[in-house]
Amino acid sequence: MDDTTKVTFLEVLHWSEEQCREYLERQRWPDGAHCPKCGADKPWKITRKAASKNAVRSLYRCRACKRQFTATVGTIFEDSKIPLNKWFAGIYMMCASKKGVSAHQLHRELEITYKSAWFMCQRVRYAMSDRNPTLLTGVIEADETYVGGKPRGHRSQRGKLSMSQRISAAMDKKTPVFGILERGGRVRTIVMKPVTKKGTQRVLAENIALADSALITDEYPIYHGMSRHLPHGIVNHDREYVAEGGIHTQGIENYWSLLKRGLYGVFHHVSVDHLPHYLDEFEFRFNRRKVCDAERFASLMGQTRGRLLWYCQTTQPENPY
Repeated sequence: MDDTTKVTFLEVLHWSEEQCREYLERQRWPDGAHCPKCGADKPWKITRKAASKNAVRSLYRCRACKRQFTATVGTIFEDSKIPLNKWFAGIYMMCASKKGVSAHQLHRELEITYKSAWFMCQRVRYAMSDRNPTLLTGVIEADETYVGGKPRGHRSQRGKLSMSQRISAAMDKKTPVFGILERGGRVRTIVMKPVTKKGTQRVLAENIALADSALITDEYPIYHGMSRHLPHGIVNHDREYVAEGGIHTQGIENYWSLLKRGLYGVFHHVSVDHLPHYLDEFEFRFNRRKVCDAERFASLMGQTRGRLLWYCQTTQPENPY
């Protein structure tokens, strides 16, 4: 456990609770423990000499605010009765599986309830979200896609509709997702309903370093006018998929293919309310596709700080720590 970037899945499976806690401490506090309440460093370490109902054998006490805490306080693991070794195994599976892991699979393999597995996945997706995004640079591909099922209705009724009416009916049942991809680098996606010219150009301006980038899109009218802010290449998909000078959107379209294969093949159905969380999960894995599973796992374990609050039935402080 000395080299955190070479931890294998089999090693994680055999870790004890204390080994998991030690690994979490090293990833969360590489420079030493800090109080999650006031941020003071160099806390006292307390080791329980006698066995008690509390399984945690060691904890910290802040020198400033005198509060006691462990490495799980203020993280996605806080107040969870699931053992840390099962948490770590589930996180490793979600980081290593290219198209994701369903809550039903974690429920079966980790021997926890489906409700616990689903909530575990939601907490992990919260940790996977990029909370400090940096601007994308270089050649940027932008495109939109639609996620969801096919429109219901008898085949004979659908046959009476024109092509434009059938496309409109299909789009009404689907959720639009707008995405921008840094060619050879990171991707960023957002649920946008409806997809408008004002909304897409606002997202592009907020996420791209305009002075150091060039934009490539298809001929969709919502992108018209972006050439005033940065070089804008357009590929007409009615005539070709790759235009002269390497103008194409194959990168973002390949990402849409990966995203939909995961959503339809692994999760089968994703509600509109939770779709942004699933987008965070796919973004996290894709943006770290050039590193190994162990490095991806270590990266996520270093950003587990934060608590989900949207599930609470009573009013909670926005940032309890």
